[in-house]
Amino acid sequence: MLKDVTCAAFSQIDITPEFQTSLVGFYRPDSRSQGVQHRLYAQTILFQTKNESFCLITIDNLGLTIPLARIVRTKVSKILNTDISHVMLNFSHTHSAPEPTPYALNGEKYFDFLCVQIVQCVITAKEKISPCKVSWALTEADIGENRRDGCIVTDNRLGALMVSEANSSKPIVMIMRIAAHANVLKESTISSDFIGVAREKLQRFLGYPVMVLQGAAGNLKPLGVPKIGGGSLDDICRISDILVSAAQKLQFTLQDIYDIRMFSREMTFIADVPTKEEADSITAYAPWADATEWLYSCEELRNRGQKTQELTAEINFFVLNQGCICGVAEEIFCELALDAKERTGNPLFFLNGYTNGCTGYLPSRTEWHKGGYEVLFSNFIYHKYHGHVMPYRAETADQIVDLVVNGW
Repeated sequence: MLKDVTCAAFSQIDITPEFQTSLVGFYRPDSRSQGVQHRLYAQTILFQTKNESFCLITIDNLGLTIPLARIVRTKVSKILNTDISHVMLNFSHTHSAPEPTPYALNGEKYFDFLCVQIVQCVITAKEKISPCKVSWALTEADIGENRRDGCIVTDNRLGALMVSEANSSKPIVMIMRIAAHANVLKESTISSDFIGVAREKLQRFLGYPVMVLQGAAGNLKPLGVPKIGGGSLDDICRISDILVSAAQKLQFTLQDIYDIRMFSREMTFIADVPTKEEADSITAYAPWADATEWLYSCEELRNRGQKTQELTAEINFFVLNQGCICGVAEEIFCELALDAKERTGNPLFFLNGYTNGCTGYLPSRTEWHKGGYEVLFSNFIYHKYHGHVMPYRAETADQIVDLVVNGW
């Protein structure tokens, strides 16, 4: 039990570039940004006890690579004089934001700008810290549907954490966790997609700040939006309105913070390098895709005698009273989050992807064996970012759930 008062503060900052960048998330004939449809933001909720600081940051972006995310987290941890495991990043996974990598137009310039803005956001929050109380709440919001053939599983939980001033009960921020790809818009304009629009609508309606966490949405597309062609501004309004309506059903009862922790656990992910015959067989299933670079990368690995690729993966946990937010830097399928909820017996246990980075898709064991875009063909494009040419082994999903259920 905590014996000292927990304090909190919220801050947000604009991270929209004023220069042209490459957008990432869709194939676009010209990926260079052409103006701004919706502005992008980074938001920070900072908690402080007598001895520790814990920082949760949401970022309107598809997601950084793990090394780049670690740079951001290190900068923040130094400001707060805390361990890097006490800094959790969550990416909205909008497909209409700049690509902050060396591969992109002004990518490195945008990453430097992003770091400066996030650091300033945290500094601002640190200056506003005050005693707080919190409350969890839960409802449902039907904003996503499964985009995998023959699969109808979704995670329609809308979980929310209210953080309020201890003395006045005035809201500091409401944090909502949802699960649906933020890939409605496919144009070349910068946009935070439906997440940003819903956030703005809720803030106007409620009169206080709102943060939105992206959950386990690797196989969930926005409701009613074609999985390939993308959607429209009307779809953005429709989906954001569903979220706004659902959020109004949330009921909060404030309480003191009696348990607050943020920590990390590690596990090893293993991906097998395909033989030449296996690689050729995979590309034969997707003759429409350009797999030239992928085939070359597979061959390079085989020439070095490498049969597997391994990653030491971080699972980051944020425990607050009876609720838990934990995440991994993968596009995990919603089945993992639902399995974790069932095995913990806690509907406020939220296993998320897009946490401290965003690499490849990580399917459930059942969907792994079905193959398809998320399991195999996406690697043709994104292996250069996440560093492995094949999906992690089928049992990886079960191992993640085992770790988070036993570790929280």
